Amino acid sequence: SLRKLMALGGAALSAGYAAISFTTSFNQVLVIFAVLFATANVLIGPVAATVLLSRWFAEKRGRAMGIAIAGIAAGGFTFSMIIQGLIDAYQWREALRILAGVLLVWTVPAALLVVDRPSDRGLNPDGAVSPPETAKAELARAPVTVREILSNPAFWMIAGTVAIVTGGMKGMITNLAPLVTDQGLPAAKAALLIQIYTACGFVAKLNFAAMADRIGPRTLMFVALGGFAAGMACLTQASAGFPMIALGTALIGLLGGLMVPIESYLAPRVCGQRAVGRAMGLLAGTILFVLLWTPPLFGLIFDLTGSYTGIFWSF
Repeated sequence: SLRKLMALGGAALSAGYAAISFTTSFNQVLVIFAVLFATANVLIGPVAATVLLSRWFAEKRGRAMGIAIAGIAAGGFTFSMIIQGLIDAYQWREALRILAGVLLVWTVPAALLVVDRPSDRGLNPDGAVSPPETAKAELARAPVTVREILSNPAFWMIAGTVAIVTGGMKGMITNLAPLVTDQGLPAAKAALLIQIYTACGFVAKLNFAAMADRIGPRTLMFVALGGFAAGMACLTQASAGFPMIALGTALIGLLGGLMVPIESYLAPRVCGQRAVGRAMGLLAGTILFVLLWTPPLFGLIFDLTGSYTGIFWSF
């Protein structure tokens, strides 16, 4: 039951913040992140949302995915401010315990409202009178195994493309501060760039919601890849000053940011709705392997060459 898994994820999220409030060493924090926050991220994060939405939407799936993932982006923008506000008002340990309590009474009941499939309520995807053709085609396919997914060239094309873009985005955002200060700009400009990137990412998700069901994934991927490449090219010209860096950051967030919902949109189309959870798990694991190496790679290239230009051109 996806409902039970999401409720467990909400409980793990709350338990993670409560546990951190009792820590006495950073190693304990690392263990809590690995055991509780990682679990919560899988059970109540984007993978769970993709599985749920792929069951409830067929012809309107792109719109639903875009809106849901825009919510994730909005949460990333506001959640840090909420935590900081609590820490400013209370001691940090007390603040995290309050946050844990709020999350427990909010996320777990919300997850328990989840209905696994529209058929559980005698409904059809998209609220249609009869099952949409897309839903019929997906449900007609037999569930595929892990071996079948991993032997499908389309899986590796999606994984490779998404990994390149998200890896480049992750490497860029984690190295914005040194990039800015290397150009003789104040460090506060880096915070402004992160705000620009986050805001553009939010708009990207809403744009995806508006466009996905109308123009299809092929065109969206061309737009996402073209915008990402243009943004990286702008960052190779960081010496031109803050406006050029800001333009590159905005393009990467606005157009490269389309690649995040595209991954969720393509998984059920390639592997079928019955195997979407398995496919998303394998995609996430494959892409994570690349993301783990990207930020250190940016730093290594800078140490070897004294500049980020080479890595930006490579991406």
